[in-house]
Amino acid sequence: MSTMMKALRFVGDLDDDFYKDERQRDVWNEASAVGFQLAYWIALIAAAILPWVAGRTGAWISVGLIIGWFICSMVVLRYAQAHDVDAYASLKGLQPRVLLAGSVYLIALIGIVGQLMAWLDEGIATWAGTGVGALVGLTAAVLGVKHHQKRAAEREAAEEEL
Repeated sequence: MSTMMKALRFVGDLDDDFYKDERQRDVWNEASAVGFQLAYWIALIAAAILPWVAGRTGAWISVGLIIGWFICSMVVLRYAQAHDVDAYASLKGLQPRVLLAGSVYLIALIGIVGQLMAWLDEGIATWAGTGVGALVGLTAAVLGVKHHQKRAAEREAAEEEL
């Protein structure tokens, strides 16, 4: 077992007697996954909001949140990969959830870059607002197309059953 796996087992307290009961372990693993996803979304949304409401200071905090968010994601993926689980094996195209997360991430990056690259006496509202508006519009358009394609496929399936 690698040093990283030993460290992660220690951090997760995976050798505790608590994990010996299968049902208890499964429920705890699901609860942990929900908690991880909730923390993941909170950090991502906070990173997207902070540059806009707290200026340059918020942008620097957002940088820290994004770095922490990225490191945690990579550790989770690496841990699964080390145990021969491919997190992307069941992925079927671009899911709306992935698109939403990517959009929030891009809003965070636009705010961070805008705040940290703007001169101290000039605001970022005009070009950043345009960028965020374009991103929101593009996301809505893609989600609309996906929804339309899904409904068309459902209609075709219903017609084939008749």
